[in-house]
Amino acid sequence: MPLDVGFLQTVAIREVWPTENADFTPWLQLNIGELDKVLGLGLSDPQREVGAGAFRIDLVAETDFGDVVIENQFGKSDHRHLGQLATYLSYRDVQRAIWIVEEARAEHVKAVEALNARGVGQIWMVTVRPVRIGDSPAAPLFTVVAEPPEDPIPPGTTGKTDPDLTPTQRQRRNFMAALFKQAQDEEIDSPFKSLKPHHAGLQDASARGPGLVYRVAVNRRGSRVVLTNKKDRWTGALAALLENRESIDDAFRRSGLPQALRWREWLADGRWAIGYRVEAGCEGEPDRTRMLELNRASALMKRVFDPYLRALDPRLDES
Repeated sequence: MPLDVGFLQTVAIREVWPTENADFTPWLQLNIGELDKVLGLGLSDPQREVGAGAFRIDLVAETDFGDVVIENQFGKSDHRHLGQLATYLSYRDVQRAIWIVEEARAEHVKAVEALNARGVGQIWMVTVRPVRIGDSPAAPLFTVVAEPPEDPIPPGTTGKTDPDLTPTQRQRRNFMAALFKQAQDEEIDSPFKSLKPHHAGLQDASARGPGLVYRVAVNRRGSRVVLTNKKDRWTGALAALLENRESIDDAFRRSGLPQALRWREWLADGRWAIGYRVEAGCEGEPDRTRMLELNRASALMKRVFDPYLRALDPRLDES
């Protein structure tokens, strides 16, 4: 006997969230992971109504790559909100933004794509609409309609001299410089020890060709190292690594490091990440003890994972 099949029904957005500022934005702050399921940016710790001069930003969240501003808009996208987004990017000294709209005009999708292509910043444009099946509670359906090309270092930022850097960029660059120098001085075999520090606060070292990378990232409050796959690459590799998870996790338990690996088995576009985070950010004086922990975790990840990565069947790279 065939099973009953339900059908998605669109719900008016104001039936679920009567107002944007008082209802939708607080809901998103508490449920930021639902948005991150389609973006895979590692969104966390969203702060509401953050100041930007005379304006207030809906949300500012942390990601694996630094802060990102989030602007919400009911109805059709308009020039005013796009202009606000550009203002927030410049005022908050961030390079990434998410624009959530109920309906994306084709002209604004094209404008976001052009801004991304010209290196103005990295902007994701996302539509949201509530849906339900039968009498079920309404659920948000987020759809990405424009996004930047996958490039961990934002385009148009290379070659800057020190006077051209903002204070935040200098903090990120200086943290990376201190991290890499510590690895060299302590003779720690980190995959990043020979890299030149970049002010984006995010750098990759090849783990298996261009599709699998070790990534180190720092933001204001923390830093991390991850093994991750690029968009649409090596999506099948995670299953092979999970077969050896017990041995991998045991190597970290026996290392003396105070934390375990975090396995994130689902990100947007088939991406996954396995990482180690420390509470050492780029603000203020570097915590050299925590920095040493990150360097040792980076070296251990390389030592533990490299044999498994070399053994991967090349057919798992679904490029």
